[in-house]
Amino acid sequence: KRECELDSAAIIAKIKDAGIRKLKILITVVDRSKANFYLDMLEEYEVNFQTVIYGSGTADSTLLGMLGTTESDKALLLSVIREDKVASALAMLKEKFARVKNGKGIAFTVPLSSVIGVSMYQFLSNNLQKRED
Repeated sequence: KRECELDSAAIIAKIKDAGIRKLKILITVVDRSKANFYLDMLEEYEVNFQTVIYGSGTADSTLLGMLGTTESDKALLLSVIREDKVASALAMLKEKFARVKNGKGIAFTVPLSSVIGVSMYQFLSNNLQKRED
């Protein structure tokens, strides 16, 4: 048990030296047919955890036309991303929403206020430390 405590203390010290990076949840809503495209694009921003929730909208065709889309089947992408990567990821999404055929969507972030466990934080922040045996 004592060895485990020392190991955890050493990992925490390394994280503090590297600087704690705040995390956010990036929420992206896109047409279902483009979900995998955007998931792949977001991986370039060191996103280690993503999940997709599929849904169908209830908006009528008039509202869909006003929003610039015709498809009501949507994908909600939830991605955990470091705060220092958010601006560049949102800029990429904005550019793709404008240029990709049928690629319109919306994206925003919300802060992730806490994470339980050093290992979970390291995974989510893409800050895994190699264990020395």
